[in-house]
Amino acid sequence: MTNWAPDLAGRSGPRYLAIADALAADVAAGRFHAGDRLPTHRDLAWRMGVTVGTVSRAYAEAERRGLIGGEVGRGTYVRAATPDDDNLLRRDADDPDNLIDLTFNFPPPAAEGAVLAKTLEDMAGDSALLQSCLSYRPCAGARAHRTAGAAWLALSGLEIAPERIVVTAGAQHGVLSALAALTRPGDRVACEALSYPGIKLIGRLLGLRLEGLPMDNEGVLPEAFDALCRGGEVKALYCTPTLQNPTTATMSTARRAAIAEVSRRHGVAMVEDDIMRLLTEGGPPPLATFAPELSYYVTSLSKTVAPGLRIGFVAGPEGAEDKLAAAVRTTCWMATPLAIEVGARWIADGTARRILATRRRETIARRARALAALQGHDVDCPEGSLHLWLHLPDPWRASALVAEAQARGVAIAPAETFAVGRRDTPHAVRVCFGAAPDMAALDRALGTLNELLDSEPPQSLAAVV
Repeated sequence: MTNWAPDLAGRSGPRYLAIADALAADVAAGRFHAGDRLPTHRDLAWRMGVTVGTVSRAYAEAERRGLIGGEVGRGTYVRAATPDDDNLLRRDADDPDNLIDLTFNFPPPAAEGAVLAKTLEDMAGDSALLQSCLSYRPCAGARAHRTAGAAWLALSGLEIAPERIVVTAGAQHGVLSALAALTRPGDRVACEALSYPGIKLIGRLLGLRLEGLPMDNEGVLPEAFDALCRGGEVKALYCTPTLQNPTTATMSTARRAAIAEVSRRHGVAMVEDDIMRLLTEGGPPPLATFAPELSYYVTSLSKTVAPGLRIGFVAGPEGAEDKLAAAVRTTCWMATPLAIEVGARWIADGTARRILATRRRETIARRARALAALQGHDVDCPEGSLHLWLHLPDPWRASALVAEAQARGVAIAPAETFAVGRRDTPHAVRVCFGAAPDMAALDRALGTLNELLDSEPPQSLAAVV
């Protein structure tokens, strides 16, 4: 345990916020390392001459910011950096520490830059088109762009009229728009117990009460979903039925039917995040096909074509498009017309499918490399996944492995990053092999992880987990 006492000089406002701010500053300055144990609430209160309640509020605020974590009987610890942390979001590709960052679920690089140059050159000759791309457009998207969205959804087996599709600035914006259309602050929304971290940010922004549901190797358990709904009103279920983030679980057809039946029984809307589907071939039909009257289907071009275009599509039940469009108008007025025009052209002329095929091939190659490097370890990574879910052998714990990997130049995300609620999290980490800049970097990172897994954790780290 550290002897830390925050320096509050020059910090105004409530004491508990000043303590949380001081902790954030010390973490950013490198005075703490992942796994460092903080003083107990009572000890820090005595040192600072404040109440235990003040320290408890400060620690709760620091935990809300993702700086620390704690378990009853084990203490409070500084967390490893996660994909939500500002320092990682600001990391430069030319990081002097040569960190290989495998925390972000990015698709592998493709050669779409040259294709974009040709598309922009073609568009440059049409001044009327360019003018329209620089003007206000309908909040739900222009007719041509919604038609492109319908064509893209058709690849996933959904035949939906363009007027029911709303164009968004990526899938996360699509999820935000769907939940904004469905809920009010204080509403309960169910999701996976281990879920995409963005849903926690959305929940916080909208003032929602997220309820993490127990999972198995197919994702959400229908009986747990049903029990939650019987215990009080649930407005929506958010889930990723195909290649779930972070566990890589995919629901079977029977599981999807069972989840949809629970939603029908209790009148709960389903927000289906299906951005990974097209990276794998075949598979069960979308959840939306089982209860279309309750379904909000969200997808994008980010994982499959080009993340930087920020193009997403949401298809709700009949009559939901006006509420979805209102949510888009409130959050950004409209998705960027110039980017959407590029994406719509690529969908129409087959470019998007060709880039998708390239991404599939690269993803298959990287997956094979990752599975070979970590052979003998407990890994979940079905075909099409951009990441793997690594279950750690004893005596490794997630926080210890993350800290030691980062010390050796490899960043990965611990299970607690994805945890919704205060359930015990598994000792597992997510490794995003698509995020490596090239195969050589991926091989170095995987080699480092394999060496660590085949060794004992350093005593200093083993002592704090």
